Amino acid sequence: MLQKCIVAGVDDSPEGVRSAKVAWAIARAAGVECRLVHAAREYWATSGGTDIPIDVGAMNEAVLQIAQERLTEALGSAVAPNAISQLEVRLGRAAVLIREVVAERSADLVVLGAKHHPAVTRWIGGSTVHNVVRTSRVPVLVSCMEDAHVRRVLAAVDVSYAAAATVAEAIRFAELWGAELRVIHVVEPLPLIAALPIAMDQEAYYRLSEEQFTDVVSGLTEGTNTSLVVRRGAADRCVAEEVEDWNANLLVVGSHGKGWVDRLLVGSTTERLLNHLPTSTLVVPVPAPQDSE
Repeated sequence: MLQKCIVAGVDDSPEGVRSAKVAWAIARAAGVECRLVHAAREYWATSGGTDIPIDVGAMNEAVLQIAQERLTEALGSAVAPNAISQLEVRLGRAAVLIREVVAERSADLVVLGAKHHPAVTRWIGGSTVHNVVRTSRVPVLVSCMEDAHVRRVLAAVDVSYAAAATVAEAIRFAELWGAELRVIHVVEPLPLIAALPIAMDQEAYYRLSEEQFTDVVSGLTEGTNTSLVVRRGAADRCVAEEVEDWNANLLVVGSHGKGWVDRLLVGSTTERLLNHLPTSTLVVPVPAPQDSE
């Protein structure tokens, strides 16, 4: 599953510290390196116009030093000293920096902390989370865990080419923690299209979809103790309900079917789930097969 490195985007907020703690625990369990990274805003990007001469270079050095000191203090009891000693603080935008470090370290996984929204008492993905998920070529774990102990992993899949990679990641994470694994497939109602000359049988459509799911996923989970569940309704709502009803600690979903530019404009089930994060969520990027482009 994890062979090289985990990159965790951190700050000195409680969520950022928990992200570091979870990433470090996963890295220890998998026996891989953990790199903590933080993006500090460049001075020129935050200062207004002024006639007073300013040494921007010196100001940026001060920004980096202050950020390093604050993070070292905040992370002190959350991770091992050697992880803090390798903390990378650079100037720039968080999503860009994370992609750079992932490429430099050939990382297998990105871990980000979700922010808690007090008005609705929900965990939500912020702009950094969405930007990283939209462009990442490696799985991204959006974590709202207090620790890295996972007891139940729920994978949400369709019957597209993305199912195999999504289920494979779910199996690997379940095996890492010795967790239970369940795979859910949601069959959404057929859209009503007046121009269709022949009305489609909704019940027959449901049965066909359920049979396809069972055929595809049974082969992918052969040899594992995995339960399969089929629900009918809106995908994001049904998945969130299953997370709550089954008390899943980790949700695994695939990100596919649209390029990241398209997803800036058109919502997807994955992004809707990230908006109202029902639990810690692992997003697995699955590129389209060559012959489908």
